[in-house]
This record gives sequence, C-alpha cells and structure tokens, in this order.
Amino acid sequence: MQLRIAELRKKNNMTQQELGDLLSVSYQTVSKWENGVVLPDVTMLPKLSRCFCVSVDALLGLVPLSQDYQPSDSGCKEYWAGRVDYLKRTRRAMWNEDYLRFLVREVWKIERPVELLDCGCGCGAMGRMLFRLLPKGSRYLGVDFSEEMLASAKELFASEGVPAEFVRADLFAWESAKRYDMVIGQALLRHVDCGERLLKKMIAQTKAGGLVVSMECNREFEADGLYVEGMDYAGLCTCTGLKKLWQTELSMQNRDYSIAMKIPHYMRRAGLRDVDCRMNDRVNFLCPGQEDYDRRLTDVICADHWDDEKTDEETEKDIAYFINHGMSRKEAEDYCAQQNGIVRYLKQHRGDVAFTKFGGIMISFGWKV
Repeated sequence: MQLRIAELRKKNNMTQQELGDLLSVSYQTVSKWENGVVLPDVTMLPKLSRCFCVSVDALLGLVPLSQDYQPSDSGCKEYWAGRVDYLKRTRRAMWNEDYLRFLVREVWKIERPVELLDCGCGCGAMGRMLFRLLPKGSRYLGVDFSEEMLASAKELFASEGVPAEFVRADLFAWESAKRYDMVIGQALLRHVDCGERLLKKMIAQTKAGGLVVSMECNREFEADGLYVEGMDYAGLCTCTGLKKLWQTELSMQNRDYSIAMKIPHYMRRAGLRDVDCRMNDRVNFLCPGQEDYDRRLTDVICADHWDDEKTDEETEKDIAYFINHGMSRKEAEDYCAQQNGIVRYLKQHRGDVAFTKFGGIMISFGWKV
C-alpha cells in the first residue's frame, strides 16, 4: 500500500498546513503521514478522499488516480441546448439602447443599408436590438449551432414582422460564399477554445471596407462587478480560486477568460484598420420601488443560478470540478460557500434586495482593408 497524500496535496495546490486545517490536525501530522512515519487513522481516510475528490482506493494507491482534465463544455451546442431562458434573461439587462444608437450613428457612422452577419446569434436578442437601429433596407443573417436558440431567434424576429434568415452551423466549419458589410459576435469568443481563430473566421466573412465588431466581457471585471447592499463587497469579489480556474482553462484548452482585453490586438494583427475599443455603459442598479423590480430581480437570480442552495452532493460535484480546474480544496469550498451565501441572503431579503451589477462588456471593432 502506497498512500498518495503528498502527490494529491501538491496536485491540489495545498500546503501541509492547509490540509491539516481542513482535517483539524497539525501540519506535523500531515508530514508524518506523507513520510510514512505513521498512518492516518482509518476514520480519517474518507475525509482525506473527500478533500482530494478521489476514492479511498485511489488514496491508498490500490487503483490508479483518475484526474484527467475535464474540459469546460460551454463552447459545445449541448451546453446551450437548455439555456434559452438564461440568454433571454441576461440579454435584457446587457445594453442601454441609447448607447448602442450612439455607436451605430456617431462612432461607426452607418448611414446606408447593410447586410449584417450575427455570429453565434443565440436567441437573437443582440441582433434584433441592433437591427432596429440600422438604416431601412438592411438585411440580417444569424448563425448558431443550437437548434433551440435558433428557434427562439426566429420567433423573436417573426413576432415583430422583421424578415431575417438563419443558418444552423458550427462557425468554425461554416463558410459562406457571400461577404457581409457588418459582422458581429457577442459573448462568443470567451466561450470557445481558440477565440482568435474564430475571430479570423469572422473577419474572413467580411467585405472589404466592412465592419467587424466583437462584444465580450473580461471575467475579472465581471467577478468584481457585484455589490449587494448588506453583504461584504470584499467577500463578494474574492476570486483567487477563480483566477486559478481561468488560468487552467487557458493553458489546457485555450479558453481565454481575458480575451476581451486582447481582441483589439488580434484585430490589428489580422490587418483591420482604425481598430478601437469602447466599454458598454450599462450598469444594473436595482432597488425596491423601481418599475419592474420583481422581474428584474428574478432575471438576475435565474441568470446567475441563485435560485436554490446546492445540496451536499451537488456541492461535492462542483468542488471536484473546480479542483480539476486548478483550485485548491479550500478555494473550491470557499467559492461554493460564497455562492450559497448569496442564495440565502437573496431569499431572506426577497422584496428588499438592492444591488449594483456591472458586466464590463468591451466593444472592439475595426474595418477590413
């Protein structure tokens, strides 16, 4: 029998002191276990296995460790199949229409009808909002790999009597013989592996002289962008563990949490001219007495999965995933506790909740030569 405590501790980025604190033993005791001076009490083995999210047999070296990286699947169509409601709720609170109008008329200076390609159009919310502001005679094509999302987008455009075309396709593989005056993508590149490659595909579908627009958030901005009145802001925006998760996803599958900051540089490198970047001005401030308060609060609760506290089983599953993505056991537990704490607070103060929420969407754009 070969205990794997030291190996698992190091893989989970834990010190002997941190492991000892979790188990209510001293770091000297952990050191003795790892050096084979003494063995853990049999009652300690299940606790150790839970700390590392492995079986007792794996802890004892009786079976191989199974800790292959589990890629994030948010770039897969299966992930989005059941998230139509999520997109509808989040998109309602993402933009001020007057600012989008300012971009169209004063920054991009779109004065003639355009053919618009909406990459990863989702439920069509951004495409429809933007299309309202474009000159009469403009045409719209939305592309997405989710059948459920496209059905929702078609319904949205049809309900307003707006002609539009839609294509179901994987954007990495899809190519159109046509080129477009304006190509956009919102919250698209942050969710895929190799975002720069997909941006190049967007540019390839753009006419000479056409405009490419990418709207993405930086995850660190987003993580720091929540204040709930009555809760500790420092606790709400603590994201040490999340930073490790983001870095792991970047190194393991090239899924870039900070791609919003890099897109203007990618555009310049790809040869676009007059590349520039703006920040979306929308900040969501909610307090009792505001119009549509209940719906707006429900939108946030549902969008951020704050409906119900996670069960112990669900929490352990999340912890295992977070550890697999670079967090220590304590960081994963702290993050899960933070999220459950938000759920409890919102339930206890339902009807009296006030918050400020900032998504930090950066709008990068440039014109194809």
